[in-house]
Amino acid sequence: MTSTQSKKLSTLLTPNLSKLLLNEELDLNLVLTHKGMHNEQSINLYRFEPQTTMQLDSHHISFLLNDTGKLQGFVRLLPQYQSTEQRVAKDTALAITQKFLEVYSPDLLENYENKWIDVHDENIIINGKKITLTGMKVKCSDLNTGLYFWTIIAPDETVMVFERDIKWDFIRAGRQTQKWLHDSWLSKHL
Repeated sequence: MTSTQSKKLSTLLTPNLSKLLLNEELDLNLVLTHKGMHNEQSINLYRFEPQTTMQLDSHHISFLLNDTGKLQGFVRLLPQYQSTEQRVAKDTALAITQKFLEVYSPDLLENYENKWIDVHDENIIINGKKITLTGMKVKCSDLNTGLYFWTIIAPDETVMVFERDIKWDFIRAGRQTQKWLHDSWLSKHL
């Protein structure tokens, strides 16, 4: 694990990845870089937070890139997505996902099946208080590989979460692939 306190998100991302963020999100600080494996593929995790040291379960933006810079996943767990009654319609969530994939993972559009679309919650802690963030999850399977991918679309119609190349264990009803973007997993594996 490498901890870095002096670099801003805006100086580290390619222009293509920067387009995933709002301007005010570009001022976050790099608090963690880590090399690891995503299934059998080498990856790099980059985590950005408002403060200069990593705080698990806080709001953050994280990117998971393979060695060629291909986006394997990212999260934008931000307080503005605190649960409200506002939801993106399921057909809108699917359309946003498809448009996102055209740019960031076009290979996933070649032969996939949408499994389901439904409301999904994530939790973060702000000032010692747990808050729930809510979006619309679009879960799909890549019919070429048998692996899963999904997005979670925020109420403002931006992509809040993207994960790809996830192996699913149907017997245990859970994923086998490492959970680099999940703080509960990171706390046990870093």
